[in-house]
Amino acid sequence: MIFFIDILSVLAISAVFILIARKFHFSEVIGLIAAGVFLSILPLKDVFLRSDREYLEVLSSVGLYTLMFLSGFEVSWSMLAKQRKNSVILTLSTMVVSLILGFVVLRLLGFSTAASLIMGICFGITAEATKAKVLIELKKIKSKLGSLLIDSGIINDIIGVLALVFISYFFANNFSLNEVWNLVGIIFSFLLGIMAHIFFDRHNFKMKMLEKILFYTIVPFFFVNIGLNFNIFDFVFDYKLFIFIFLASASGQILGVLLIKKLINIDLKQAWLVGWGMNSKGAVELAIAYVAYRAGIIPSSLYSILVAVALISTIIFQIIIFKMVRKNPRVMN
Repeated sequence: MIFFIDILSVLAISAVFILIARKFHFSEVIGLIAAGVFLSILPLKDVFLRSDREYLEVLSSVGLYTLMFLSGFEVSWSMLAKQRKNSVILTLSTMVVSLILGFVVLRLLGFSTAASLIMGICFGITAEATKAKVLIELKKIKSKLGSLLIDSGIINDIIGVLALVFISYFFANNFSLNEVWNLVGIIFSFLLGIMAHIFFDRHNFKMKMLEKILFYTIVPFFFVNIGLNFNIFDFVFDYKLFIFIFLASASGQILGVLLIKKLINIDLKQAWLVGWGMNSKGAVELAIAYVAYRAGIIPSSLYSILVAVALISTIIFQIIIFKMVRKNPRVMN
C-alpha cells in the first residue's frame, strides 16, 4: 500500500512542478529536474518516499529507458537536412572546445583523468528537447537559428549516446551485470525511438498522446532517482568548485560558437544566443552523469554539481532567448 502511495505522490509532485515550469515558460524537463531535487530534501524524502529503495531503482531504470526512447523519437532526419553542414561544424566545435576546457579545468582542480574526461564530455552535451519546446512557443523553430539549434541537438544526442558507450567500455571496469544490462537498455531504447520516428508520424494525435502519457507517468521516476542521489550541500558548501565548473561548462559552449561564427554565417549577438542554446541540457547529459556516477567514475560532489549546472544553464538559456527575441524579433532569422 505504501508503495502505491509513493508512486502517486511522485507523479503528483512531478505534475505540479511541470505546471510551475510551464507557468514561467520553462521546459517540462526543468520541472522534472526540480521535482527530483525537491524530493531529495531529507524531511520530504521521509514523507513521500517511504517504500523499499529497490522498487524505486527499478522504476527509475524504466523511466530512463523511456526518456531515452522519447529522446530518440524526437530525432528528425528531415529537420537535420535543413542545416546539416552548419550543424555539424557547430556541434564539433562546441563539443571539442568543451571537452578540452572541461578536461583541463578538472585536472587542474585535482580530479582524475577519467573524471575530468567525463566532465568534459558532459560540458559538450546539449539537448534538442529543451530547446524545441521554447522555439515552438516563440514560433521560431523554422528560423535560421532555430533550425541550427535543433539540428545540432540531434547530432549532439547521437554523439552523446556514443560517448556513453565509450565511457562505459574504457572506464567503467567495475560495472556489475545489472549496470551492463542497464547500459544496453539505454542504447536500445534510444535506437528504438529513432526507428519509431522513421516509421510512425510523430505529429499524429495518438502518438502525441502516447508521448505525453509516457512522459507524465514513467519518466518522472528517473528524475526522482536523480534527486535521491543529489546532495545540495555538495555545492552549497563547496560553492567555489560549483562556480568553476559552471563557468567552464558555459564558456566551452559559447567559445566553441564564437570560434566558428563566421563559418556558419552568424553575427556576435546570434553567437551569444546560440552559445547559451548549446548550454541547454537534457536527458543524454543526465544519463551520462548518472551512469558515470553509478560506475564510480565521478564522485557524488561532481554528480550533484552536474545536475545543478544542467538545471541552471537551461533556465538561463530560456531567459536569454525570450529577452532577446522580445527585444529584436528578427534576431533568429
